[in-house]
Amino acid sequence: MLAALALNIVRFTSWPDEVQQQMNDTVDFCVVGDNVVEQSFAEIDGKTVGDKTLKVINLSHLSNFEQCHALYISEIKQNILLQVFVEIKKRPILTIGDGLDFAEQGGMVELKNINNKITLYVNLTVLKESNFNMSSRLLSLAKIIDNF
Repeated sequence: MLAALALNIVRFTSWPDEVQQQMNDTVDFCVVGDNVVEQSFAEIDGKTVGDKTLKVINLSHLSNFEQCHALYISEIKQNILLQVFVEIKKRPILTIGDGLDFAEQGGMVELKNINNKITLYVNLTVLKESNFNMSSRLLSLAKIIDNF
């Protein structure tokens, strides 16, 4: 479920022009999480995103972010999460995550499970700082965080 939602978020988001020109044929989607998270994201590996193919990369260490166009982070400690945000700040990496007020802490899109329903939270400030554009249709479904 989260993987399919993340795939749709990627489909409804556009990267800055200079990044799109460097993407070649794939959107490299990095995943940080436990085995269950990694297995669920394996289901979307190879799916199409516009004229590109989604390539899921499981990151065993919180490094090598330069290879990522999108990054999904699941349930990591807050101090580590904040270090990741500092490291990738203003890089054109679409950050999606769950837990720990992900979007309020500096992530772009948070998937929050409330009463067995997933709610999207989008941090517009961080999204704009990295020059991403997100579909207005997707934004209309989200709760917007713009508190910076």
